[in-house]
Amino acid sequence: MDPKRETVQSTLAAAPAAAISLVLGDVDLLGEIFLRLGFPTDLVRAAAVCRRWLRAASDPAFLRRFRDLHPPSLLGFYLGIYSALRKRFRVDFVPMLPQPPELAAVLRRGRFGLDTYQSQSTRVMDCRNGVVVANLFRGGDFTYGVHSPLHPARGFVAFPQLPIMKGELTIFREILSQGIGDGLSYFWFLLDYCEKLEKATAYVYKLQDGVWSMQTSATTQISRLNSSVLNTLSIFLVEDKIYMAITTHNILVLDLASSTFSTIKFPDRMLFDGQIMLARASGYGVYLVHVKDLQVCIWLHRGCNGNSMGDWLLVDTINLHDLCANLAISNSTTEDGHDPDVYIHDVGDNAEFVFLEMYGCVLYLDVRSRGLRKVHKATEKNTRVSWIHPFMMTWPPIFRCRNDPVRNN
Repeated sequence: MDPKRETVQSTLAAAPAAAISLVLGDVDLLGEIFLRLGFPTDLVRAAAVCRRWLRAASDPAFLRRFRDLHPPSLLGFYLGIYSALRKRFRVDFVPMLPQPPELAAVLRRGRFGLDTYQSQSTRVMDCRNGVVVANLFRGGDFTYGVHSPLHPARGFVAFPQLPIMKGELTIFREILSQGIGDGLSYFWFLLDYCEKLEKATAYVYKLQDGVWSMQTSATTQISRLNSSVLNTLSIFLVEDKIYMAITTHNILVLDLASSTFSTIKFPDRMLFDGQIMLARASGYGVYLVHVKDLQVCIWLHRGCNGNSMGDWLLVDTINLHDLCANLAISNSTTEDGHDPDVYIHDVGDNAEFVFLEMYGCVLYLDVRSRGLRKVHKATEKNTRVSWIHPFMMTWPPIFRCRNDPVRNN
């Protein structure tokens, strides 16, 4: 072969490789490419290529952008059914179908059901970051623990014996979880209320080294705790604050760091009837979802200004009339012309979706796309839906440790 022609061909062959190396070696360009991946599992595979790609995929600023474009996918939900005849709770896992092949494979590999565990009555208390906190009633006693559907070999891992406080009236007795790095921290939360003194007392324990240790306790004066017209109570922990929608006109907030209570007044423009539920907001803050007369209003409260009404922002309003008319769940109004009762069962983080119940059907409302679909229909008599806990894909992705043997590019 002509030496000149061979040199030209070699140069042409090297040019694309050099261009590819230039692009894939640029962290900023890599980030833009990674943003076009569809799922966190794709990021994990990309991060395994080399350390440069790992740094790009695991960068906190990049992960925030990725989550904004690709919120964690909803794989399904745990449905709590109470049977009046059997006087017990049953838990069913309902997958959200159809799923793309990537997530369908996750559903096939996991073990989501809880019916393999011996229990006379089962309740899911929390569901977060791939872990399900459940309460099993067996042998005349309650056993609390965690089930990991994506790691079925772990089985049911029971918590140590939970501390019990004897108060006047226990409003809440819940296990709450908080994301810490790639894992979770667990808290045992009790709220007692003395109606005569109009006094609420909270006790918070944290699970540390296999032992429940008292984290904080606090007492506040608050009235009309039991006379609330709310049909739905909600409570969650985020950024060392426990938010509780349990009073007539305020959200009660317990700051774990300072062991103090504060209140956030509901928005002035929100007529206090219908159904409400709170949801986590990214960082500090809380979403409030209010449903009345087939209208869904979504409010956001930012900051720590307590009673400041200026901190509430109405971010979205969705009318369910037309959406319900497209579903085969009876008419959008009752026979006497009034709107049917609508119940909120759960709200996703950042109010990205809402689970509603109407006419015995569980409905899934995708807030971003304004899509409403029926995901469950009651088929048994004398049963009712008691609660719903969504199961999301784990976020943030769990990447291989930087010290693990990967190619050092």
